[in-house]
Amino acid sequence: MKETMNEQQLQQQIDDLSADIQPQRDLWQGIERAIEMKSQEQDKPTAKKDNVVNVNFQPYAWAASIVLAVVVTFSYQSQTEQVPELTALEVIEQQYLQEKQNMLVSFGKPDLSKLPPKISKQFDEIQSARESLLTALEDDPQNPDLLNLLKWTQQQELNLLEQLYSPKWQTI
Repeated sequence: MKETMNEQQLQQQIDDLSADIQPQRDLWQGIERAIEMKSQEQDKPTAKKDNVVNVNFQPYAWAASIVLAVVVTFSYQSQTEQVPELTALEVIEQQYLQEKQNMLVSFGKPDLSKLPPKISKQFDEIQSARESLLTALEDDPQNPDLLNLLKWTQQQELNLLEQLYSPKWQTI
């Protein structure tokens, strides 16, 4: 019962309050003046000491940054497109030539023309097989059997070079 009395008293006090709260002075003059000042500042640049003009550069900065981002993106894409992709055949051939060159350099650049006749014949056969595989791969560069056969032939040639020129250990 005590709660209902409190609610009734609270409602009575609310009803007694006036609906409008009046400011002590008229605020519209200050609001109008602030709006006019703001619009005038945006319309024309203001001059300060030494005839320095204040200009809002923010829109120009945004535009410049967008243009810069577009230019950087297109220049990066054009650079990545210029790099040619290597085919499987080119990669295999480059690896073989590099490995063969490294092996010949490590053996002191041996003269392959001074090989014994039997070994020279084997070496020539392997090189001839490798060249015919390269010719066949020109017609069908994605043939996995030919690619595997080329890798095997190149490895046989490298193994033969290694057997010929690797140092022999003496046995006791």
